[in-house]
Amino acid sequence: MPWSAQQQQAINTYDKNILVAAAAGSGKTSVLVERIIQRIVNKTCDINQILVVTFTNAAAAEMRERIASAITEKLSDKDKERQLVLLNASSISTLHAFCQNIIRQYFHQLGLDPKFRLGNPQEIELLKLDVLEELFETNYDKDDNEDFLEFTDTYGNERGDDSTYDIILKLYEYSRSQPFPLQWLKALPSYFQINNADELNDCPWLQIIKNNVKDGLNIVIDNSQKMYQLATDLNLPPYADIASEDLAFLYDLNNLIDTSWQEFFNLINEFKFKALRISKKFSVSEEDKSTISALRDETKKIIKQLKEHYFTQTIEDTLSDMPQLYKQASSLCNITIEFSQAFSKAKNERSLVDFSDLEHFTLKLLAEENSTAEKLIPSPVAQTLQEKYVEIMVDEYQDTNGVQEAILKLIASRTKPNLFFVGDVKQSIYKFRLAEPELFLAKYHQYPHEEDCLRIDLAQNFRSRKEILDGVNFIFSQIMTIKAGELSYGKDEALYCGFDYPQSEFLTLKSPIELTLLDKQQKLTLTDNDDSDNEDTVQGFQAEAKYIALRIKELMNKQPLVFDKHTKTYRPIKWKDIVILLRSVQDKAKILADVLREDNIPVYATIETGYFQETEVRIMLSLLQIIDNPQQDIPLTAILYSPIFNFTVEDLAHIRLINPQLNMYETLLFMTSINELQEQLLPVDKKVFAKLQIKVNDFLTKLHYWRDYARSHSVPELIWLLLNDTGYYDYVGGLPEGSVRQANLRALYDRAFNYEQTSFRGLFRFLRFIHKMQHMGNDLAVARNLSDSEDVVRIMSIHKSKGLEFPVVILADIGKQFNLKDVQESVLFHKKLGLGLYVNDVKHHYRYQNLSRQAIIQQIVKEYKAEEMRILYVAMTRAREKLILTGTVRNMEKFAQYACSQLQTTTKTLPDYFIMQAKSYLDWLAPAIARHKDGLTLRQSATNESAVLLDDPSQWQISLINSLDITDKTIISTVNEDIINKVKKLQPLPATKQKDNIDKLLNWSYPHQEALSIPAKLSVTEIKQQFASTDYAPQDDNAQTLFAETSFKRPQFLQKQTKMTATEYGSLMHTVMQHLDFHGDLSDKGILAQLQNLADREIIDKQHINKIYRKNIREFLFSPLGMRIQKAKSLQRELAFNRMINAKVYYPQAEDNDTIFIQGIIDLLVEEDDGLILLDYKTDNCTQAEAKAKYAMQIELYAQAASEIMRKPIKEKYLYLFHDASLIKM
Repeated sequence: MPWSAQQQQAINTYDKNILVAAAAGSGKTSVLVERIIQRIVNKTCDINQILVVTFTNAAAAEMRERIASAITEKLSDKDKERQLVLLNASSISTLHAFCQNIIRQYFHQLGLDPKFRLGNPQEIELLKLDVLEELFETNYDKDDNEDFLEFTDTYGNERGDDSTYDIILKLYEYSRSQPFPLQWLKALPSYFQINNADELNDCPWLQIIKNNVKDGLNIVIDNSQKMYQLATDLNLPPYADIASEDLAFLYDLNNLIDTSWQEFFNLINEFKFKALRISKKFSVSEEDKSTISALRDETKKIIKQLKEHYFTQTIEDTLSDMPQLYKQASSLCNITIEFSQAFSKAKNERSLVDFSDLEHFTLKLLAEENSTAEKLIPSPVAQTLQEKYVEIMVDEYQDTNGVQEAILKLIASRTKPNLFFVGDVKQSIYKFRLAEPELFLAKYHQYPHEEDCLRIDLAQNFRSRKEILDGVNFIFSQIMTIKAGELSYGKDEALYCGFDYPQSEFLTLKSPIELTLLDKQQKLTLTDNDDSDNEDTVQGFQAEAKYIALRIKELMNKQPLVFDKHTKTYRPIKWKDIVILLRSVQDKAKILADVLREDNIPVYATIETGYFQETEVRIMLSLLQIIDNPQQDIPLTAILYSPIFNFTVEDLAHIRLINPQLNMYETLLFMTSINELQEQLLPVDKKVFAKLQIKVNDFLTKLHYWRDYARSHSVPELIWLLLNDTGYYDYVGGLPEGSVRQANLRALYDRAFNYEQTSFRGLFRFLRFIHKMQHMGNDLAVARNLSDSEDVVRIMSIHKSKGLEFPVVILADIGKQFNLKDVQESVLFHKKLGLGLYVNDVKHHYRYQNLSRQAIIQQIVKEYKAEEMRILYVAMTRAREKLILTGTVRNMEKFAQYACSQLQTTTKTLPDYFIMQAKSYLDWLAPAIARHKDGLTLRQSATNESAVLLDDPSQWQISLINSLDITDKTIISTVNEDIINKVKKLQPLPATKQKDNIDKLLNWSYPHQEALSIPAKLSVTEIKQQFASTDYAPQDDNAQTLFAETSFKRPQFLQKQTKMTATEYGSLMHTVMQHLDFHGDLSDKGILAQLQNLADREIIDKQHINKIYRKNIREFLFSPLGMRIQKAKSLQRELAFNRMINAKVYYPQAEDNDTIFIQGIIDLLVEEDDGLILLDYKTDNCTQAEAKAKYAMQIELYAQAASEIMRKPIKEKYLYLFHDASLIKM
């Protein structure tokens, strides 16, 4: 496909700093690679003079691979070899990898150990905890620690200092996203150095509040103007007068907002709205009266909200809070700075660095000491790099932060523009990783107006059907504004179709975007799967999941065609063409996967959490806990009750009764040492006690052995012993999803092994680390047991889907409310506004908000919702051919009224205040779609069919469904009384569908018995041995010799015997021909010298040198073919290959779609200008005719494979027989 004009511009424009705003699916990676290749082809620079920064290691590897392929294809032999060599040393990597290379070159300037290593995340987290605990102990021991104690009293609790640790660690991590973190931390308290009203009026966080107040005033002024106009038109002077008074008050407020906060405060608190009354002499309809009342009520409501949010405190009260806030901020920042310095020292002592250090150490090397965030001064190291790199290319620029931006600025050329940024700010969704999309936005708006800069918009999407692009444009042109979404979605930001899907006479996925809303107003009762804290939410989503299952089955039953971009043809839809995206997979993914499995839909959910909640993991951790310290009742009881020891509930009750004053472990010990007299007094039957005592003795014997073992062995060794001793690994393998459970246990071993590779050791520290991870919410993903090629429906988070594309995307749970819990934290952080603190009164145990915290909350929420809008954009643009949106609402009628509340809006965009008050994706999608001609269903549901509709080419299919209409037997409205009665009478229950499933499992037999005689994998040699004959007759149906005998290397104790087997001799000759230098000395002495060199390098055995046919090797090399080999363009020796072939070729009983995996090794492949020569060496003692018949099939398979690999024809094929030096043309 030819490059578009914009792509061509991005590839060929030099001598400017360039920002490529690359929309979803616009081919940005291809453009980036082509730009690099063109630079090399045009010889403006070498590949190692370009710095390419990618977001992930996978992206860097893909970039290198693409560049290597392009170099091989487009450059001459001489240039190709040079650039490929330079490619190995080129700077194509993540920024962290680039920084690590810089630090290794200049470690001495940083005072780092040259053997420093990148700490593993587990090790870093443990070290942080150790440093914090030691720091707190030191501060507790100080005499002058009043400020510290006040700080811990304010942010700690009666259970300890964990909450205080969390605050310090979060502030520390946040500070590390700033170029100069210590400078930033030291400046934070100054935000509260406000002494009078004038200083208050100028502080940055008050500007945020003023802007929010202005937004509110704009709404109420607009409402009052509408009310005044309507009252005037209806000739209702009383209403018009009240509206006029309201407007006068609102205009006064608007004039004061930027001039005097004090006067604004006084006016808004003094003003009283007059009652809205009208005399009966005025004729007014109830509808008009209701409209006027609604406008007035909204005005009063917004003014009330403004007063409650911002104007409950006088300015004097606000100013009086500042000293305490300053003191709190100083204490927090000081202890965080102390931690930062102590943590750096601890890492240095261990020769450790973390990922954050890589960036900051690099910045320290690149910037002079007197640099600031506002003024960066390049160091000599930076100047060296400025001279080295002709161009600096940055992929995914929208996800960079302030530190990374500073590094890029310092290594950019000072003499000419050489920066090339690629990204899409609409896909910046990593705020939680402290990415700063505002860096991209600044250039996005500035570059079109600067002389040495250029912005290029790649707006063509080569991924999705036009129907999807139209729908995305329709939604985001209404909701993405500068105020609500940090970017205005106009013509420059819109997506344009760059690929026309071919027409087909059969059913394809070309169709309108679907929006299906389920009403969960009717309460449901679940028979199972009802263990969520939020029962209502689970029930609602259960019904939505059921709808999704039904929709998928409907789609698969219709078998529409999917366009395969690799084969460029249509094919039937597969399960793996469908992906279900969720904003958060926690809880919901499991519910969804379970429902799909119940409907026999193969499914896999990518869940990044839940590992520590898996039963098998919890049991193993409990076992480790009691090995470390058995005086823990809960994990001890869990292990006794577990399948490992099988104590029953009755057993545990009896143990507890024996001596209630002792803990569980002490009771067990007591039971082993009890005398006869004590036994008589026990409140347990003697026979019961005797049996129980045996079980207890067995348990304690094993426990004490494991405790002794743990003292002298590593944690992974202990885990491995436990898995073997207990048989628990085999036990979980027999449970449902046994392979996943076993993978989870292996993962625990792997994590323990990785832990032991750090500077930490021991079981106690390992368990402490696990506990810390759980406490901080850093759960792990359940072990994966699925390959990417599996034909299953996938469930994943929107974040995981970024960069991917799928034929069918179902965006589910769009009614889920945004998670704003972060703004409830006791301390909030913002790069530009500082700290958001409560005013705390420790003595009287209360706290309250203040203006600075209010401002930071408003700003965080605003930025959070802007990112949620970008996440929605990412989700919708993953779809290639079909997009389905599903969501659940509490009350369909009320929601429809909300969705249709903006039908009279005449502008294309919805009002900013309305967009910003959204609480879910559905709150954006439904009001936008209601303004489309296809939104009639929504408008009818709201009984509001009159609307100002937008003329748009997008197509929508809207469905409103009652949850009960799509549920099945897993969701019932009443409890079955008959079942309850049978349970009460201990009568057997009627058979359920579970019985059928069990019967099916127990009586199952493999349905493709014929396939059992077909191997999954064969080597070419095995094929030759099975089918070798003059006519290559395939094996008959009853043949059983599927696998050739395996030849193993002769054991060491037999290797001194001189007689070689035929197989060993063949291997020897192949090894010699693989390593022989065809361009070296090929005289008899020369070949002998080469063989001795191979023996010295232990490639062959010295005692075998005299057994090698040196004469026949020379005859081959000096034959006409041998001379061609020595002059060949290139040689490939021992070229391994893998191929999938149709099994029916060799096994007639196979089904049409059965395949065999073929492996082989080609001895020699010779490349000449017009094609390839294939050569295979043989040491058999056979005639030429026998060899030709015996190896014909093998050579044919080799030729097919070689032609596919090299993409060139095989022009000649030969066998060379060493025993008689004969060359056979095949």
